[in-house]
Amino acid sequence: MKKILLPFVLFCLTLHISAQEQSFVLPYETQDYNVTLTYEQIIQYCHLVDSLFDEVQYFTFGKSAQGSDLPYLLIDNRTKNNNKITLWIQAGIHPGEPEGVEAGFLFIRDVLTYPSLKPLLDKVRIVFIPSFNVDGLKRFGPYNRINQNGPEQMGWRTTAQNLNLNRDFMKADAPEMQAWLKLYNSINPDFLIDCHTTDGADYVYPLTYGLDAFQTLDSSIASWCTGSYVPFVTDQMDRAGFPIYPYVAFRQWHNPKSGLLSYASRPMLSHGYTLLTDRPCLLIETHMLKPYKIRVDATQRMLLFTFQYLAENADAYSAMLEKADRDRVLDDFIKRPFPISLTTSMNDSVLVEFNGMKYDTIKSKTTGGIYYKYDNTKPEIWKIQMFNKIVVDDSISLPIAYVVPVEWITVIDRLQLHGISIIRTADDKEVKCTASRLSGVSFPAMSYEGCFRPDFTISEFDTIMVIPRNSALVTVKQSKIKVLVWLLDARSEDSFLKWGFFNTIFEQKEYGEMYVLEPLADEMFKKDKALKAEFEALKKNDPGFAASQWAQMNWIYNHTAWRDQKMNVYPVVKITDRNEYLKLLPSK
Repeated sequence: MKKILLPFVLFCLTLHISAQEQSFVLPYETQDYNVTLTYEQIIQYCHLVDSLFDEVQYFTFGKSAQGSDLPYLLIDNRTKNNNKITLWIQAGIHPGEPEGVEAGFLFIRDVLTYPSLKPLLDKVRIVFIPSFNVDGLKRFGPYNRINQNGPEQMGWRTTAQNLNLNRDFMKADAPEMQAWLKLYNSINPDFLIDCHTTDGADYVYPLTYGLDAFQTLDSSIASWCTGSYVPFVTDQMDRAGFPIYPYVAFRQWHNPKSGLLSYASRPMLSHGYTLLTDRPCLLIETHMLKPYKIRVDATQRMLLFTFQYLAENADAYSAMLEKADRDRVLDDFIKRPFPISLTTSMNDSVLVEFNGMKYDTIKSKTTGGIYYKYDNTKPEIWKIQMFNKIVVDDSISLPIAYVVPVEWITVIDRLQLHGISIIRTADDKEVKCTASRLSGVSFPAMSYEGCFRPDFTISEFDTIMVIPRNSALVTVKQSKIKVLVWLLDARSEDSFLKWGFFNTIFEQKEYGEMYVLEPLADEMFKKDKALKAEFEALKKNDPGFAASQWAQMNWIYNHTAWRDQKMNVYPVVKITDRNEYLKLLPSK
C-alpha cells in the first residue's frame, strides 16, 4: 500500500478506513444520502483514493477559467495487455446534476475492494473525471436546479464564462474544453460515459440513456451497441431493480400524447462528438424527481454493468475498434457519400409501451396555457408512438483536402486541438479549387453559447486562387477524418463557419456614394435588361427594400466590378484534383 499523505491521515481516520478492505466513506453515505461533494472535497477524495490504492493515480489535466485544477483519476493495475481497453467516465460537466460524482467514487471503491471485480482491471483501465466544470461546481448552493429532487446543494450548470461545456465539444471555446481535448487525444479512450440528470415528464424509469448508433458511427460498432451491449445492461439493470429506457423526448415539448422521438446527436455534445472517431458514448440521464439516493444507485449500477461487459468482451471489442480505425482511412470510405446531417423520419413509427405516470392536463391560472401535472403514486403504461428511424438528411462528396488560409490562425489552432494533422504550405501557390459562396445570410437576434450562428444558402463554384504560404493543408485521409469534415465543411451544422469563427466575411467594408452610383445604375440597366427587371421585382415584392434608397443603391454597388469579391465567400476551400493537391505539398 502507498504511504498515506500526512495532510490526510486525520481525515482518513475520521472515515474509519479499514486497512483490510482499503475502503472509504463519502459524506453522502453519512448524511442521509442527500449531499454531494464540493470541489474542495473532490480534490481531497482524489488524493485519498490515490494514497489508499496502488492501482490509482491522481492527475490534473489543466486549469479552469478561474485557475482551478481540473482533476482526474487513472485506475489501472498496469498489467501488460495490448488489448486492454479504456473506459472514460466523466461527471460534473453540469455540476447541478452531480450523481456521477458520488456514483463514480462508489464504483471505483467497489472495483478496488470486491474480489470479483478487481481482476477485471486486467482487461479494462478506467479514467474518472469527477468534476469537469469545476468553476460551476464552486457556485455551490441550494437553488441551482428548480426542477430537481436533491441533493441539498449542488453546483451551477455553466462555467465561470457562462459557457455550457456540453455544447462546446466542437468549437472548444472554454479553456476547460481545450484541456479536455488534449487529454482525450492523449489517452484515446474506447468507451465513454457522461453522467447527467434530466428534466421533463414524470415516469417510472430512474435512469434513461442515450447511445447513438446511427449512420455517423461505424456500422459494426453500432450493431454491437444495439444488439449486444444495450440488451445486456437493460437486463442487468432491470434485475437490479432499476429499469431503464432510451432517452425520453416528446415530439411536442412536454406532451406525452404527441409520441416519443429519437434523434441523432450533433457532435457539439459529448455523445455525438466521440462518434466521429467511432467510439460510443453512453449518456446517462437520471430522473430528476427520484430521490438522490436512487439516482446515485442507478448511475453506479450502470457504471458497474458497463465495466463488467467491457471486460468480458474486451478482446472482441478491441478488434472491432481497430478495424473501424483502419476502415476510416480506406479509399472505399473516402469515396462514399459522407453523411453530414441526420434527421428523424416523421413518416415511420412503432407503437411502444412506456412506463409513465398518471397525469392531468391543467389550464394555467397564470398564463392561460396548459401544463401537465403528474401523480407519481399512480404508475401506468402508456401505449404511444415512437419515431426512431434516423435517416441521412444531407451528404457530401469528400475532397482530397481542405485548405485553411494562414490568416485564420484561431481555426488552425483549434483543428490541432482536436488532434487533426495539418501540413503547412511552403510557398504561395496558385491552384484550382472549389469554393463556397454564401447567400441569403441572416443572423439570430441573440447569441447562442457566445456565438452568433449565421444561416445561409451555399453554392459551390470552381475557381483559381493563390494559397498563401504557411496555410493549413488538411488532408481528409487521416484518423480524424470525420472530425475535420464536420469542423470544416460549409454544410456542417457544427462547422467553425456555423459557430461564427468566420463572421467577418459577411461584413461589407466598402460602399459607393449616391452621386457615383446613380449614373452608373442608368448605364447598367440600359446594358442589362434582366438586371433592371430583378431590381424592379425587389422593389415591388420587398417593402423594406422599396422604402430604403440606401438599400437600393447598395444593391447597385454590389452588382458592380467594385464590389468586394471576397464578401460572403467562405475562406476554406476544397482541393479535389490530385495534381493541385501535390502542388501544395512542401518540397522534399
